[in-house]
Amino acid sequence: MGKDIIYTENAPEPGNYSQATKLGNTIYVSGQTADDPETGEAVHGTVAEQTELILTNIKNILEAAGSSMDNVLKVNVYISDMKHKKEMDEVYKTFFENNPPARIAMAVKGLDAGLDVEIDVIAEA
Repeated sequence: MGKDIIYTENAPEPGNYSQATKLGNTIYVSGQTADDPETGEAVHGTVAEQTELILTNIKNILEAAGSSMDNVLKVNVYISDMKHKKEMDEVYKTFFENNPPARIAMAVKGLDAGLDVEIDVIAEA
């Protein structure tokens, strides 16, 4: 059983990594920041706007892999400051209304392009 590389034009172009990989019945989505899939540019909006764009991109990647947000098992959320957690959570919960996945949220220093949020997920295919 080998890994499959997941790619969709409905999410930002990856750099020297894959948008996601799939091995067996598990999908690993790379960390996503608030990048516009059409322009490739970082979107320096509010934490809520960044979270919305990131989770939409993740949703699109999962759909390209034949999965969905309902199949997300684990989420890692990285935010520039814990003061942004409540704002991030307001949008986050709209993507996981029922049976939310396991999650960790942590403050980190120096996210890509000076953005405030990065999220990666593990999901079932």
